Amino acid sequence: MRKYISCILFVLIAIMLPSITLSAGDSQREEARVHAQKAGEYIKENNWSSALEEAKKSVKSDSKYPEGHLLLGIVYVKLGELDNAEKQLKSAMDLNPDIAEAYTYMGKVYYYRDKLDKALEYYKKAVAKGKEEVLAYQDMGHIYYQKSREALNSSGNKTEANEKMSLAVDCYKKALQIDPKNSELHNFLGAAYYYTGKTGNALGEYEKAIELDKKNASAYSNIGEYYFREKKDFPKATEAYKTAVDLYTKELSGKSGFNQKEIKAKQLELALCHYGLGYIYNVQGKANPAIEQFDKVLKLDPNNAEVYVGLASSFELAGDKQKAIEHFKKALKRATEQKNTALKNALEAKLKKMGAQ
Repeated sequence: MRKYISCILFVLIAIMLPSITLSAGDSQREEARVHAQKAGEYIKENNWSSALEEAKKSVKSDSKYPEGHLLLGIVYVKLGELDNAEKQLKSAMDLNPDIAEAYTYMGKVYYYRDKLDKALEYYKKAVAKGKEEVLAYQDMGHIYYQKSREALNSSGNKTEANEKMSLAVDCYKKALQIDPKNSELHNFLGAAYYYTGKTGNALGEYEKAIELDKKNASAYSNIGEYYFREKKDFPKATEAYKTAVDLYTKELSGKSGFNQKEIKAKQLELALCHYGLGYIYNVQGKANPAIEQFDKVLKLDPNNAEVYVGLASSFELAGDKQKAIEHFKKALKRATEQKNTALKNALEAKLKKMGAQ
């Protein structure tokens, strides 16, 4: 998905920890609770190694304490240890079938495994058990968003694509009802609005996202896309994309608090910014700056079919027909492998027109 997605990890902690109760006279349960509380505090500080240690101590102190298993599962999800996470979250659910957060994070396990239908099953169970499951609604929105884009790219089925995107909008709205000041959610809702044709609503959500968080790189990237595609305002689009590039670069330079999945997601988001800048330069007739931007995309996302189209167009603009054909063919190969029928058909027609099919 275009905006992937940051985990709203600490909502759960804020809800869960105050609700922990003790069994009278149970020192083991008290010890487990104390370790769980410490783990929660370390999570808030992005201190994952200490959080892991405390969550393990919680489970060791009382193996029947569901919140200990839950916290340990959450830490493993964040660390990308999905098999360990699944085991701990299952233990939490077995001990307390009504613990909504465990279903949310089991959904996240399957989401990270790209088993989206299975992830949806758990997210739906989570929201059925707990009304405050922001992360579940958020990720359900992401899944419907992704399914919408896939439907459009693979078969051109606009009806199915619109239905899925409407579901994404509904999920983001439900998440925002719970957490209205969440910058990421406003940005996600804006992206969904954009692809349903409500571009004015989209811009409003992007601007709200930045109002809430001036460092929301994804929102700046989306604003760049809006001004480029909808308004043809290249100076505003360029400014927004460059701001996003700077913010993403700073985030990735430290990589603090990100697991490998999250780092990869941010790299892809950065690639989209360079992609946008490349097309702006291409439209402006600036072939060399465009090629420079598209080359940066390839370093971050080497299997992106559309960036080869951008490079081919830029080489064509520069008068290098041989390199243009070479890159159009590379784009066609990837579009075919990725079952992007619409792009495949367009590229075949283009190459035929160039006498190179």
